[in-house]
Amino acid sequence: MTRRQADNLARALKKKFGGKVEIEAVNDAGRYRFTMVSKRFDVMTHLQRQDAAWEIIDAVLPREARLDVSMILAYAPADLVPTP
Repeated sequence: MTRRQADNLARALKKKFGGKVEIEAVNDAGRYRFTMVSKRFDVMTHLQRQDAAWEIIDAVLPREARLDVSMILAYAPADLVPTP
């Protein structure tokens, strides 16, 4: 995947879910991991979050580039609050 494709995917994820989307290059071969934090994930299970994210990935990236999504992390804000 090119950096431009990764940026386009990040914009599409942000448009769909709002919140914050971060991109991290995994290596120099064009693999990326994505981290999202969105209130929209509050009411979704982890599987629902992944399914929703992959719907966007499938719509935005060509098949070959999808293989370069190394990881997609989808958090609700409450997931990131440490528990006492």
